[in-house]
Amino acid sequence: MKLNLRKLTTRLLSLSAVPLLLLGLVVTFTSSAVIYESLKDETQNNLKVLASTSYRAYEIEYPGDYALDGGAVTKGGLPLSGRHGIVDEVKRLSGADATLFFQNQRFLTTILTPDGSRATGTFAADEVAKAVLEQGQDYFSDRVSVNGTPYFGYYMPVRNSDGTVAGMAFVGKARAAVLHKIAHNILLVCAASLGIMAIAIAISSHYGRTIIRSLNRTKQFLGQIACGNLAAELDPQVLSRRDEIGEMGRFAVMLQHSVTDLVGKDPLTGLHNRRGCDVVLQGLIEQGRRRGAGFAVAMGDIDYFKRVNDAYGHRAGDEVLRMVSRCMSAHMERAGFLFRWGGEEFLLIYEDVDARQALPLLQALQKEIAGTAVPWEGAEIHVTITFGVADGRGARDADALIQRADENLYRGKELGRNRIVGDNGQG
Repeated sequence: MKLNLRKLTTRLLSLSAVPLLLLGLVVTFTSSAVIYESLKDETQNNLKVLASTSYRAYEIEYPGDYALDGGAVTKGGLPLSGRHGIVDEVKRLSGADATLFFQNQRFLTTILTPDGSRATGTFAADEVAKAVLEQGQDYFSDRVSVNGTPYFGYYMPVRNSDGTVAGMAFVGKARAAVLHKIAHNILLVCAASLGIMAIAIAISSHYGRTIIRSLNRTKQFLGQIACGNLAAELDPQVLSRRDEIGEMGRFAVMLQHSVTDLVGKDPLTGLHNRRGCDVVLQGLIEQGRRRGAGFAVAMGDIDYFKRVNDAYGHRAGDEVLRMVSRCMSAHMERAGFLFRWGGEEFLLIYEDVDARQALPLLQALQKEIAGTAVPWEGAEIHVTITFGVADGRGARDADALIQRADENLYRGKELGRNRIVGDNGQG
């Protein structure tokens, strides 16, 4: 009898260990690739914002065109040599190095030479100069050479008033520092995956068929995450267990949330970004096919948002985006899903209601946003928002559904803004 139990335990361990080890490798490699690409994109976006901010700071501080006067770089007739205050402030606040080029030569920079002096008079890589100076394009690379050191670097053209490219603005972080952060996150994912596998294998010898059944359900859940379905749900029966298997399931959900945060959160508002939207929409479309469940998609755009940035500055614009995000988050709690689509656009997905039923909900949200002021330097900023709504019932394609909502939003903008327009023009 004992021999038979040992054989059964060995067999169960084999059946659970092999797929779990393979799954762990898939999750580890997939998560590593996703984390790297996510943090690379996040780093690119952050560096782009910093480069644009530093460029604007010099435009405000020293108005006028760049020129070379007697070997010295001037802006609006004012010599710039030695005026490192803005690039130094970027370095102090963000930890990123910053440089202002005249043509392809550094003249204001936080980059240092081996002897500790500023690397003024040195040059950018040839491929950077070709893309930015000759073609007038922004340039980003995760392995650009900066004075002999590999960097994650973002370059943008610096233009004079006649549109000619006078130089470049650069912001970047040493590749080794960025990779350290990426490696830390990857190690956390690997450790979580290894922990889940170790727990599963250790307890499978005690619970027999029940364990195998729970492990299979957990394996399917992790497999969906590894394939990109971050909206997957774990079987409630696994989560309700009060033993190690239930713990493993809860760790898997924690891992799901961690990966979702890494790849799908907008850093300014904390909302999910558009990466996870297709998965959610496709899931709702499939539910609609099976159960006939309805849903509605609304694309919202803050009216005249550029005027806020122009009148009060981009920091004020960021506060407006945060205010709108807070209003929408509270409004969408238990109602559906909310994504920051990009810029001042937001995508709302209402579950279990059609476009007609979503109309009064959106009207209430419009009223709340319009009535919420953003205090800014002694003033109050008020904004309105326009929505385009599309009914999800009978939809077959997520992209086509989003396009309908976007087209309705565009019609709302044409009709005067602060409106809600649906498929049949209501609102």
